[in-house]
Amino acid sequence: MTNRLSVWVKHSQLSRLQDIRRHKVGQAESLGDFSGIRALSDVRQIHFRVPASVRLTSVVSLATLFLVVAVYAVTFEEISSGFHAVQSRRIQSTLQFLASKHFNGRATGTPEAELTAAYIASVFQRNGLQPPAGNGDSHVQSFELIQAVPREESRAAIEIEEGASLSLKMGEDFLPATWGPDSGEVRAQMVFAGYGVTAPELKYDDFAGLDVNGKIAIVLSKLPGGSGPKQSTWDFYSQKDYDEPLEKALAAQKAGAAGIIIILPSNENLPALSSLNFKNAKSSLASEVARLHIPALFVSYATGEKLVRGKQRQEQTLQAIQDKIDAGMKPVSFPLERTASIRASYERKKLQGRNVIGIIPGADVRLRDQCIVIGAHHDHLGTGETQEVYFGADDDASGTTGLLELAEAFQVGPLRPRRSIVLAAWGAEELGLLGSKHYARNPAFPLHKTVAMIQLDMIGRNEQRPADPGNGVEEEKDENNTNTVSIAGSAFSPDLKHWFEVCNRRIGLTLRYRYDSGQENLLKRSDHWCFLRAGVPSVFLFTGFHPDYHRPSDTADKINYEKMEKILRLLYLSAWELADQVRPPRFLSSTSPAPAEMKTQQR
Repeated sequence: MTNRLSVWVKHSQLSRLQDIRRHKVGQAESLGDFSGIRALSDVRQIHFRVPASVRLTSVVSLATLFLVVAVYAVTFEEISSGFHAVQSRRIQSTLQFLASKHFNGRATGTPEAELTAAYIASVFQRNGLQPPAGNGDSHVQSFELIQAVPREESRAAIEIEEGASLSLKMGEDFLPATWGPDSGEVRAQMVFAGYGVTAPELKYDDFAGLDVNGKIAIVLSKLPGGSGPKQSTWDFYSQKDYDEPLEKALAAQKAGAAGIIIILPSNENLPALSSLNFKNAKSSLASEVARLHIPALFVSYATGEKLVRGKQRQEQTLQAIQDKIDAGMKPVSFPLERTASIRASYERKKLQGRNVIGIIPGADVRLRDQCIVIGAHHDHLGTGETQEVYFGADDDASGTTGLLELAEAFQVGPLRPRRSIVLAAWGAEELGLLGSKHYARNPAFPLHKTVAMIQLDMIGRNEQRPADPGNGVEEEKDENNTNTVSIAGSAFSPDLKHWFEVCNRRIGLTLRYRYDSGQENLLKRSDHWCFLRAGVPSVFLFTGFHPDYHRPSDTADKINYEKMEKILRLLYLSAWELADQVRPPRFLSSTSPAPAEMKTQQR
C-alpha cells in the first residue's frame, strides 16, 4: 500500500532533482497511477507515490523523501486528456478518408502520394508539431528514387577453355542487377566467394584469405545455414542486411572486386524479358545506387554451376559446395581458373519519395536532444493492370491514421515528457523500406540519440490465415483475434516488452510475441528494421495477416476500430513512459544469449 503526498515545489528547485530516477515501487505500478513528467509552470503541484514504509514525520526531511521516491511523477488523470482523445469514431473517419478513392492507392511517385504527404503534413502543422531542423517550415523530407530497366546492350560471357568462351543469354542465363551502375566491359579472372558475407560479430568472412582484387566475385544468394536451425542464428544476431544483394555487392567492392555475379537460389528463376518495364521495375534509393561502382549481375543456379565447375572441380557440384558451407557454417572460398566478361547497361527513370516528419520537443533541456520515433508508412500499391484500386486500409492507412491520432493526443494536455517524440510517416515502404532507409541516413535526431523506435504497420484487422505446418504457422481465426496484437522485435529489448506489458494493464489487450524469427522474416519487412539494424531498440506492432493482404479488398469497412482505439491508447501510454524514463531501454547486442530469450517469446 502507498500513501499520496502533495508537495509544492518551486520550479527553480527542480533542476537539482532531474537526475533522480523513479522509485522501483513506481515502476511496478501501472500508468493508471502515474507516468514520469515534470512541471512546466513556475510553481505547480507535484504528486508522489510514497512507499508505506516511509513515515511522514518531522524526522523525514524533504530531501530524504526525494531520494526515496521519483520526482515529476504525475497521476494518470493529468495525462488522461490525451488518452481519451484517442477515439474510435475519429479513427474511423480518418482511415476511411486515407483509404478512399481520393488517394487512389497512394503509390509512390504518383500525384496521390504527393496529396497523401501534404495531408499528413497539414495535420502535423495544425497540431503544432515542429519540422526537422534545417528543413525550413516544411515537415516533408524528400528523397530521390531510381528505377532501372536493363538494356539489350548488356553482355556476359564465360571462358570454357583457353581461347574459347560461352556467351550467356540475357533473361535466360543472366540479368543485370537493377541497382547496379552502367559499365563498360569488365574482363577478369573469377573467384568463388561463398555467400559474399563478412560478419565480424559471427566471426564469419567469405573474403578472408581470398585474393579478390581486380577479379569478378561469384557469390550465392541468401545466408549460410539454409533453412534449418542454424539459419535462426543469422535471423537473430545479424542486425545487418547481409542477405541483401546490394550489401553483397558493396562487400565485394570493398574487398577489391572488379565485378560481382550473384547466383539465384535453385528454386528461383530470372524474370522474363517481357516483364522488364518501368511498371514492374524495382526502385532503389539514388543514394544507394551511387555507392556501387562495379557491375553486378544475377545468374540462374544452372548458370552458376557452369561458372563454378572447372577442370579442377569436375566432380564437385555447386550444391555440394553450398551444403558444405551450410553444414559447417564456415566459408568455402577459392579462385577459379577461368575468366569472365560482363557489361551492364540500363535505361533509368527518377521518382520522388516523401517522408513526413513531425517533432514534439521534450521538456527536459538535458534530454530533449534524445528522442523516440513512432512510425508508419503512408504509401501502398496504387492501381492494378485493370485500374482497380488497392485501397490499403490496413496496410498501412491504419498505422498512418494512428500517427495522426497521436499527433492530436500528445498536443491535448499541457505536459510533455523529458525526451522529444518524432512522428514519422514513411514513404516508399512497399518498394523496400526506402523512406525509412533514407531517414536512417538523414535522421532528425542522430541514431545514437534515438532511444527507441515503434513501428505501426497493419494494426487494424483480426488475424485470419490457414495453418502452414511446414513453416510452423498455426491456423488463425478472425473470432479468436478480436483483442490481439503482435509485437515483433522485443527480443532485442526486454525493456520495451516490459513497458508495453506494464501499460497494457490499463488497456487489457492480448499481447503476442511470435514474429521475431521464422520463414516469413517479418522482422525485416517493415520500417523498424532500419533502426533495429543500427542498434536502436525497436518494435513492430502488427495485428496479423488476413485474406485481403495486398489485394484491392483491403478496405476500410473491414477494420476493427475498437481494437485500434485500444492499441493507440496503449501506444500513447507506452510512448509517455519510454520518452520520460531517465534510463533509456537497453538493446541486446549480438553477443548476448538472445536466441534463448527469443524462444521463450514464441507464444
